[in-house]
Amino acid sequence: MIRALLVLLIPAVALGSFTPELNLINPRGGQLGTEVRVRLHGKRLDAPEELLFQRSGIECLGFEWGDAEKDPPLFARLRIAPDAPLGEHPLRLRTRGGISYLRNFWVGPFPTTTEKEPNDDFGKPQHLESGVTVQGVTKTEDEDFYSVSLTKGQRLSVEIEAMRLGRTFFDAYVAILDPKGVELASCDDAALLYTDAYVSIVAPDDGDYRILVREAAYEGNDSSQYRLHVGDFPRPSAIFPPGAKPGETLTFRFIGDPSGELEREITLPPDADGRWPVFAERDGVRSPSPNWIQVSPLPHVAEAEPNGGAKQASPAPPAPCALHGVLAEEKDHDWFRFTAKKDRNYDLVVQARHLRSPLDALISLRDGAGKHLESNDDQGGPDSLLRWKCPADGEYLLQIRDKLGRSGDGFTYRVEIRERRAEISATLPVAERNNSQARKMICVPRGNLYATPVNINRANHRTPVSFEAVSLPQGVTMEVPPVSQSLNNFPLLFRAAADAPVAGGYHRFRIRPTGDKAPGIDGPLNEEIHLIEINNRGPYHTCRGEQIAVAVIEEAPYRIHLDPPPTSIVPRGTVKLKVRAERSAGFEGKINLRLLWRPPGIGAPETVPLEAKSGEVLYEINANPDAPSGEWKLAVLGEADTPKGPVIVSSGFITLRVVEPWINASIDLGATEQGRDVPVVCQLEHARDFPGEARAELVGLPHGATTEARTFTKDSPSLTFPVKVADDAAVGKHAGLFLRLHIPEGNGTVLHQCAQGGTLRIDKPRPKVVEKKPDEKKEEKPAKAAEKPLSRLEQLRQAAQ
Repeated sequence: MIRALLVLLIPAVALGSFTPELNLINPRGGQLGTEVRVRLHGKRLDAPEELLFQRSGIECLGFEWGDAEKDPPLFARLRIAPDAPLGEHPLRLRTRGGISYLRNFWVGPFPTTTEKEPNDDFGKPQHLESGVTVQGVTKTEDEDFYSVSLTKGQRLSVEIEAMRLGRTFFDAYVAILDPKGVELASCDDAALLYTDAYVSIVAPDDGDYRILVREAAYEGNDSSQYRLHVGDFPRPSAIFPPGAKPGETLTFRFIGDPSGELEREITLPPDADGRWPVFAERDGVRSPSPNWIQVSPLPHVAEAEPNGGAKQASPAPPAPCALHGVLAEEKDHDWFRFTAKKDRNYDLVVQARHLRSPLDALISLRDGAGKHLESNDDQGGPDSLLRWKCPADGEYLLQIRDKLGRSGDGFTYRVEIRERRAEISATLPVAERNNSQARKMICVPRGNLYATPVNINRANHRTPVSFEAVSLPQGVTMEVPPVSQSLNNFPLLFRAAADAPVAGGYHRFRIRPTGDKAPGIDGPLNEEIHLIEINNRGPYHTCRGEQIAVAVIEEAPYRIHLDPPPTSIVPRGTVKLKVRAERSAGFEGKINLRLLWRPPGIGAPETVPLEAKSGEVLYEINANPDAPSGEWKLAVLGEADTPKGPVIVSSGFITLRVVEPWINASIDLGATEQGRDVPVVCQLEHARDFPGEARAELVGLPHGATTEARTFTKDSPSLTFPVKVADDAAVGKHAGLFLRLHIPEGNGTVLHQCAQGGTLRIDKPRPKVVEKKPDEKKEEKPAKAAEKPLSRLEQLRQAAQ
């Protein structure tokens, strides 16, 4: 790590703004053995202290400010060592108020020039000499043409750094055209360079050849910067063997350069490990970027052709071992024969895309007689991984091919047959979607605190862990709570003394298993930063390391205090935490609070505002029904936009106790009708005693049904709630009843919810039955006697009267 400790000139602006925002470094790179003046674009860059580089080879000689009266530009002068590593150099700017996001600077073998517009016409290109790096920009529907004069048989190699610059999604297209405009070579995405491109030719005739650069879909913009390396450097597509052991001396064969293969004998450093860069070199000229090999202590063997079948399988050392090969022939299949031990657990890991080979591997495992056992295509990526428990001592066969049947000289691979072993590492979690940089720096204000969660990555073991800092800035201490085997993450608290020097740098941390059954291993706290990440498409350029930027910064204008909870919490319970702000004179702004870390089963709001001028607020947390018992350390982060910029501080740790419930309860079914009161009976089962009286509320009653809280003691077998039911109470079966209990503990009460699912049925009143009165008997008159018919004589007599 190289630092800049000298500030040459400070403008008349307020010093020490918090959270510097470094957006761009321009120019984007420089040549070996030179000094470069770069401009640092961003916000709140006042009071710069140093540039923090992850790799050696670049020294910052100091900072200087431009002449503008308002928002003067900030410049830094860099010295690039003649033996600095070629390629990407991740860096951060540290000021007195914080550490910036990660950006990159590129070191190349050639002097740098800039694109000169207009150069969008094939007939009017920008002329270049061989052995130069061009920094340019391609905009919407833009084509950039360059010309290079070549003699017959001369090699021309072109490689672009576009997506790898980490500024924007820029899918570059590069082509070489002959003097008549005929395309000789083109490339959009090269497997070796991820989504960047390279082309290389041997000139068939004398003449001025053209180089075309554009965005693949003509969708460039002002941020679509590139560095274009143009020269006669070798540009192989692959290297063989693709692996070696630490300290081993091997002759490597570089494959795919148009002027033919080349060999180079290389001795690897004794401490080399993992993915390792190897540069092709011819006539003293190196390629701008490396080919990659895998370094590990495993014994390795290269395929022996022909090995296209089980009977021709190349012999390999006993497992564990590594196998090397190239699928060079059409529809090539490679076979290996190895021995393995019964009941051993092995991982068969293909390393092809991992080493930037275009191979999409498919592997199959067979027994010695050729019977198929297992196979795998992709395991979380284009490289295959097969987890296998050996059933018996003996010989086994491994077959590897490309899934789509492709092949070529560049289709190299390495297969590691490893005994499965315990592994451990840690990372800082992603705090914001599509922003892997957020809260990846640890900035502790003087006399204050900062905290972060840490994720644990275990493999093949489950034990408690310990966590320690290899180094920390002067005046900074770190507090780590106990981390049990059940936890996959834990909180980490940093405290800076009031007199701690404002300083910082990259620091290493180690995590290791503990306990009687702990494997004797440890691992790093890894950093993984995606410089370009597209929603739902994932990262396109990533920087990885094993160092974390830590700094002491200027005093923050506030502190956060988290009061210990007055009681414990039980499953389905809640507790309100009091958060208090201690403000410096003149700072009255709003502070957004965030629970740093959630123990298992604990829920909480994502953020809680502590409003401007306010001194305290309650932050309610809850426990899920399955929250395990235990003691957990909690802290609250506060983030405020101060007059000097945003700054984050933390409270100290408090202890949260999660305990088993005192009461298990159930609610008997209640039934009534509108307008008729009903008792609701709750059965209590006491799991443990409590002092004094507890209070119970019946919650979830429907509209029109009310009751009052009841008290009970540790000896109460049941509770009865007299429920008043109004005439217009909601009719139906109401199954949302539960008990809210307030159990006395210490000087407070524990809120406890139980007996979920209680039911009260309310019906409509039944219609009233109206009794009919018997009818009164009416006085009956005697019926008239039937009249006797008159005779003819009587009829005449009556008529005469």
